[in-house]
Amino acid sequence: MNPLQTAILRHTTTDSRQHFDWLLAQTEIVLADVRETLCWRCPRPLTEMNVNEEMVVQTIQKHRGMYLSLDGARELSGERGRVEPVARGWAQELQEWQATDHAATTRTAAPCAMTAPNERARCRYFILRFEGAPPLCVTLAGDRLTRVAHFTNMNAQD
Repeated sequence: MNPLQTAILRHTTTDSRQHFDWLLAQTEIVLADVRETLCWRCPRPLTEMNVNEEMVVQTIQKHRGMYLSLDGARELSGERGRVEPVARGWAQELQEWQATDHAATTRTAAPCAMTAPNERARCRYFILRFEGAPPLCVTLAGDRLTRVAHFTNMNAQD
């Protein structure tokens, strides 16, 4: 699979609260006005995460593709505040890693640990490349986003 567009936006609400939206295209061709871009609300930018750090994220409604390439701050309609780009880049999703035994699923081997010996991890694995930042390896399991040092025994999806 080819890399997909990704971006981080700072969202400041009308009451001056802030969070960050991590956007991820689902396809290589992104239509500006179509709401098909995945989005997670994050307490801080992914680019500031340390290795082995975990953050709770919230899946929110799909966004229009235009937000992936936003060049400057934009006021939102409906008194929802303002968004401004923090980082743009590319995401490479990797194939799911499946451990051969329960011992290999500890947090040191893979942050998407399983609860039973033969249970398959429900996890997504990404290498994120944001402009001006070193590549980030992250896992996304439900509402848990974890930065890891690197992935082993994984291949990019074809």
